[in-house]
Amino acid sequence: MSNPKEMKVVFTYEDGSLQEVRYNLSPLRSGDNPHQAGYVGEPGGSYTEVIEGRGMGFTNHIDLTGFSVAVEISRTMAFLGDKRTETVVINKHTNPAVYAARTNQLEALKAALATDKKSPFGGVMASSSILTKETTAFLVEKNRSEKFVLDVLCAPGFEAGCSETLSEVMKNLRIVDVSPLNTWEKINTGVFGYNMKWTIGNKPVITEVDRTTFFNTKYGMEIMSNRKPTDAEKKDAHIAWIGSKAIQSNSFAFVKEAVLLCQCGGQTNREDSAKFANERAVEFGISLQGSAAATDSFIFDRTAIDMLHKMGVTTVVHPTRKLLTTGSLKGDEPIRQAIDEYNMVMLRPYLIGADGQEKAWRVFRHL
Repeated sequence: MSNPKEMKVVFTYEDGSLQEVRYNLSPLRSGDNPHQAGYVGEPGGSYTEVIEGRGMGFTNHIDLTGFSVAVEISRTMAFLGDKRTETVVINKHTNPAVYAARTNQLEALKAALATDKKSPFGGVMASSSILTKETTAFLVEKNRSEKFVLDVLCAPGFEAGCSETLSEVMKNLRIVDVSPLNTWEKINTGVFGYNMKWTIGNKPVITEVDRTTFFNTKYGMEIMSNRKPTDAEKKDAHIAWIGSKAIQSNSFAFVKEAVLLCQCGGQTNREDSAKFANERAVEFGISLQGSAAATDSFIFDRTAIDMLHKMGVTTVVHPTRKLLTTGSLKGDEPIRQAIDEYNMVMLRPYLIGADGQEKAWRVFRHL
């Protein structure tokens, strides 16, 4: 089979109008695995590889979605009136392994790295702001003292000499400039606003790009518990919700003081995700006491609340069953009773439609 050089996507709409986009295809170092071919399309106006090292692979490009997470957290913190807007995210296999927001980029990176001693190694690091010389010097020293390496580092620009210094120390590091992606819409664009994947039988399966977030839509955070959240708990609830949105479903993200303490997703039930995330926290000596735990869909019963309370969680964020079709599933009241027994906080994020009515807000991520 000859190598493809161009891809054309044409959408025909119900009114008969057409939209077309062409992508010039360039071969990648590898596809999803070394025995698979991979290609990347260039429609123009996207990110660029400043220094490629050994060349980008398929998953390297996919993991650049960590930049979207960094920007979303940064802009959400600003939206909430918090000065901790410098965000660093390290993605691993399409999930945020660690992230943190601080008033200083380097402090954000240090806070993120403190929670997991394994996963960030060989990851894809994204910063919400221009990479600084201070952060560069830290990464160089960490490489020399601990042999710490990254696969990819992306930022919306670099202070003078940073990319050259890093590429000399981390020989295989791919450095990516995402400065052209200077709006939320440019970051999360898709093809005419859609993302697609192919399933068996060459069938495309298409979903609208999820651009919805706190700073660009009307939303609410209903307090479902007797105890009201503190300002810090409410902010952590927002950042945990972004984490649960960014992690493969079924997700659980545990956050305190704008730091991702631990996370897990991709399990067949979200309770297992919470258990596995807690195991990681125990392994690295990370306390979940006082943390906010968010999951991408509703919690099934009070046994999950018992488990989260035992872990040290004080704030639970999930959509609950309100406004959702639940069939024969149990109601939310036993869950709320457990929350109040433990003097915990439970928050329900929801969207407000153009008609002013509440809409269920779930944040599953399956691709």
